Amino acid sequence: MSKVMKLIPELRFPEFQIERDWEYLNGNELFETISNKNHNSDLPILAITQEQGAVPRELINYNVSVSDKSVESYKVVEVGDFIISLRSFQGGIEYSKYLGLCSPAYIILRKKQNDSNNFYRHFFKSFLFIQDLNRNLEGIRDGKMISYKQFSDILIPHPKKQEQQKIASCLSSLDELIAAHSDKLDALKDHKKGLMQNLFPQEGDASTGSALPKVRFPEFESDGEWEIKSIEENIDLISGIALKSKELSDDKSGTPILRGINITEGVIRHSDEMDKFFLGDKSELKKYLVEENDIVIGMDGSKVGKNVALISKEDSGSILIQRVARIKAVNSDVNYLYQQFVSYRFRRYVDVVNTSSGIPHISAKQIRDFEIGFPPKIEEQQKIASCLSALDELITAQTEKIEELQQHKKGLMQGLFPRSITN
Repeated sequence: MSKVMKLIPELRFPEFQIERDWEYLNGNELFETISNKNHNSDLPILAITQEQGAVPRELINYNVSVSDKSVESYKVVEVGDFIISLRSFQGGIEYSKYLGLCSPAYIILRKKQNDSNNFYRHFFKSFLFIQDLNRNLEGIRDGKMISYKQFSDILIPHPKKQEQQKIASCLSSLDELIAAHSDKLDALKDHKKGLMQNLFPQEGDASTGSALPKVRFPEFESDGEWEIKSIEENIDLISGIALKSKELSDDKSGTPILRGINITEGVIRHSDEMDKFFLGDKSELKKYLVEENDIVIGMDGSKVGKNVALISKEDSGSILIQRVARIKAVNSDVNYLYQQFVSYRFRRYVDVVNTSSGIPHISAKQIRDFEIGFPPKIEEQQKIASCLSALDELITAQTEKIEELQQHKKGLMQGLFPRSITN
């Protein structure tokens, strides 16, 4: 028997304000579970992702071999179906825009009523639904899938279809705007990548230790060839101090500690959960206090070679901890060196030299051995760095714009869906 609830969202489009409260129905009244087995070997196998929902594996280079015998047990997913996976605990129930096959381990949901696909596509990815999913189904995780019976016990909103469509259209328009800005961000990153390939000599350009880039600013065209060499003589590199775990405190009155977890791609990030502080005497730790415009590199982890950032004024004075490298420029422009360290070329280099057993790791010596091109004059370094830094500012602004839109959508969803969906 249905457990009916009636609630009103905080935000409602004017034409629906005189309508009745929203009705909530059990999951099995709105969706049935589907177990149609595969009888068509030509259908693509779907990967279940939080970013794109259910999508053909070849579209995202998800290469996992599956035997023909195994595929025979796969379920057929139709366009508009929803899929429950282990990821549902963290990222909501996924949606499929494709006809394809998925593992029999997944639960396929198909609408029973003539409701809006996009309304439920947004609702199942909303923070409120995921929060409710985790709260109501707490204790069943432990590597287990949500069952159809457990899904059936969840109360799900069921406003009139016209209101469903209005909400879905609003949120889908935001998705399209976010996607357009994401495409622009990708274009800026691709432009920078191409520009760097032209502004720097590439691997194989010089077997004698000298080379020329494909593109050069006019004022430097007559300055002669670049020198290709390791950066060892042009940097001052140290790795951080090994502090004991008991010396790491949550007390913000202490000196901030810069750990590998704080360093991401181009950004020093902070949060109450990850930030740690040193409460002892730092007078003997001056060597390890970072300064503005120092380059810091995370030396291990899955993103080794990618986690590189410049120290800002706000992070100046933090204590450099072990497994993080600090680099100062010597007879070079620090921003020029920074652009080299955030390049795809450095990432490829790290992929080749980092330790493959256990946690990926790069040593201080391997960083020093990284070879780059040095133009004859430091002014050319500065010109190149200035050009690329201007692009970085555009990329950062575009990234922030996307984050703002995503936060706007999150807030909008919290208003468009009623706050409580517990039974």
